[in-house]
Amino acid sequence: MQYNVAQLLKEPTGATRSVELNQEPESRGGYSPDGLAGRMQFLRTHQGLLVRGNVRARVSLTCSRCLNEFVDAAQLDLEEEFFPRVDVNTGQRMPLPSDTEGTIIDANHVLDLTEVLRQYVIAAQPIKPLCRADCSGLCQECGVDLNKENCTCGEGTRDPRWAGLAALLRESEA
Repeated sequence: MQYNVAQLLKEPTGATRSVELNQEPESRGGYSPDGLAGRMQFLRTHQGLLVRGNVRARVSLTCSRCLNEFVDAAQLDLEEEFFPRVDVNTGQRMPLPSDTEGTIIDANHVLDLTEVLRQYVIAAQPIKPLCRADCSGLCQECGVDLNKENCTCGEGTRDPRWAGLAALLRESEA
């Protein structure tokens, strides 16, 4: 996701460029963004470029209950400021702002969004990803995936103090 922004850096403050993202899905896994689609706008500021955009990405995650991998969609609202390392007109090294939290445009005036998008994908993911809302998870005794089959290992290990309630439950089901 690299863009040459030399021409935009030569233009006055307020100049814009729009970029359409349409990247086909690959199988990278992890938190690498995949199947990117959306629109981004590059805005020339007095110090560099402001990148804004709405991007959809596909991410391969692991379910926190059943430990199966699944693909999730992430909606990213991107807003980052980029600062040039080298002046595009003179070729001189430019001092970076002291309060800079943005990223750097390299000496060849190429803006690389790969790492920024990866970080936005990580921030957009839930703390406990679930493959589906009603995921049953794994049996705590034998480890069988309860979404695929029923487990019978826990039936004989009930606490005897609950035996009276279990009998009532069996009577009500019959």
